[in-house]
Amino acid sequence: MKNKAKDSPKRKRRTIEELISDLEQEKTRLIERLKTRQLKTSPAHKAALLVLRHIDKALSAAADEGKRDLQFALANARQSLGEHLEKQGVRLPKARLPRGPRPRE
Repeated sequence: MKNKAKDSPKRKRRTIEELISDLEQEKTRLIERLKTRQLKTSPAHKAALLVLRHIDKALSAAADEGKRDLQFALANARQSLGEHLEKQGVRLPKARLPRGPRPRE
């Protein structure tokens, strides 16, 4: 009968330097979360996030009605607002933007 401990590969133990680097990465991630949470308490950012959600709802309603020109206008507004909020560190839900060519005016 074989010993199972000898057959299994040895567990690699992390060095102190690896543990420290992992903890530093966790610290930076937590600091980013804290900054994002503080942004969400700002009335201006709360309103901006609310506007973004309403734009998403309007995008889906315009898609249901087949209004392509309205979809692209809303997508442009969402894109500029979304870029600003992402620069601030806010994670946004993925948008369901219109696909295909823009309608001619």
